[in-house]
Amino acid sequence: MDFAAVLKRERLVSTGINLVLSAAFFLAVFGATNRTLTIADPDGFALDFLPQGGAISLMAALVPALLVRKGLRKCGTVGLPSTGSILAQVARMVGLGLVSAVLLAALCLIGPWATIGWAQAFAVKLVYGGALGFAITHRALTRLYGQG
Repeated sequence: MDFAAVLKRERLVSTGINLVLSAAFFLAVFGATNRTLTIADPDGFALDFLPQGGAISLMAALVPALLVRKGLRKCGTVGLPSTGSILAQVARMVGLGLVSAVLLAALCLIGPWATIGWAQAFAVKLVYGGALGFAITHRALTRLYGQG
C-alpha cells in the first residue's frame, strides 16, 4: 500500500467532507439570508468556531485513522497502531483544533470588527473547515503511521 497516495486521498476526502459539513452547519445556524452577522451577541459568529473546530478535528482524525488501519490490515501490515493509540492521537488533534478555534474566536472578538457580511462569514467558515480538515487528517495520519 502506497502511503503517500493514501494520505493524499484521505486529505482530499477530509477537505471535501468538511467543506460540505461547514456549509451545511453554517446555513443551519446562520440561515441563507444575505445579511450582516454580529461577531459577538446575538449571532455569535466568533464563538461558532469552537464547535466547528472540535467537530472537524474529531472526525478528521478519527475516521481516516480507522480507515487507513483497516486498509493496512487487509494488506497484511503488522505493527499497526492500537485503538488506544488512535484515540490518544485523536484527543491530541481535537486539542489542536480547539486551540485554532479559540485563536480565531479571540481574533474576531478583539479585532476591530463588530459585524461581518454573510458572504464573507460563509467564506471564512468554508476556508477554516476545509483547511482544518486537511491539516488534522495530515497530522494524525503521518503521526500514527510513521511517515512524518
